[in-house]
Amino acid sequence: MKRYPFCIFRIPENGGRVLWEITNTCNYHCSYCMFSSESKTIEDELNTKEVMKTIKELKEHHFTHIKFTGGEPFVRKDMIQILQYASQLGFDMDVSTNASLLTNEMAQELSKMKIPMVHVSLDGSDASTHEEVRGKNTFEKTVRGIRNLTNNGVYTRIGTVIYKGNEDTLEEVVKLAIQLKTNEIIFSFMEALGRLEGDETILSKRSTASVKEEIEILAKKYKEQIKVKYSLTENKAIQAEECCPAVSKFIYINNLGQVSPCTWVVAKHPEYQSTLTLKNSSLTEIIKSEPIKQYQTYIKENQIKGCPVSRREE
Repeated sequence: MKRYPFCIFRIPENGGRVLWEITNTCNYHCSYCMFSSESKTIEDELNTKEVMKTIKELKEHHFTHIKFTGGEPFVRKDMIQILQYASQLGFDMDVSTNASLLTNEMAQELSKMKIPMVHVSLDGSDASTHEEVRGKNTFEKTVRGIRNLTNNGVYTRIGTVIYKGNEDTLEEVVKLAIQLKTNEIIFSFMEALGRLEGDETILSKRSTASVKEEIEILAKKYKEQIKVKYSLTENKAIQAEECCPAVSKFIYINNLGQVSPCTWVVAKHPEYQSTLTLKNSSLTEIIKSEPIKQYQTYIKENQIKGCPVSRREE
């Protein structure tokens, strides 16, 4: 259950949630990548041993959910091993991926560990639409990876980002998701962030209201075949009585092992990102370090209710 309706992230009722950019390396070069991921190898990312240590510490701090993202998580040769370890410790997990590197054998391993969800980015019903924002020769690789997941019974969610090139073909994407036997599809708007910072040329001009209306119609039309959802909010703060749950119930870990309250907060307030890393410090030390404590003080002293930054949900 989402306890904080103003928060763009799903916060568990019990325990806490971690958004973990497990690597910034990616085999794709998406035009709107929030983390501006590249194909090059990044130095000083956490190694297998350091990741395992951190997962154990997260458990000790009563975190219960981990969302692994990237970059592309599966460029890491140890990604299945990481997921297996987190699964053994009882974490509820999901992974965001472009699916291009997911072999049938890897999908079988994900099925064995009963991973709750794999989220796959698919931004069009055909190669030209998808590859306009995700790069050449990416569509078929992603489709193949999705088939490997669904053929092995892995719960698969398609994530489609709405932009100028696909804004009028949402139903076609839903039909493809059904054809691929995925369990659900969720739509969100592309924003001028990350690599697309300041460039609005390919953003959708459709109103949030019109998109919501269409998606609700599609959800009813195809309810027997797939769950169709949207993750769209207006760019305005939501009135709330509760404070931001970051740090106590939500943290973001970047690929270098730095910790911050969340991706949106640190994008606007980089001063709240830890200078210590999980390579050389414990999670306890980092949470008690000055940048993280300053964020909690900032929220408390300014009596900020709801989200301190305002974005569309993703």
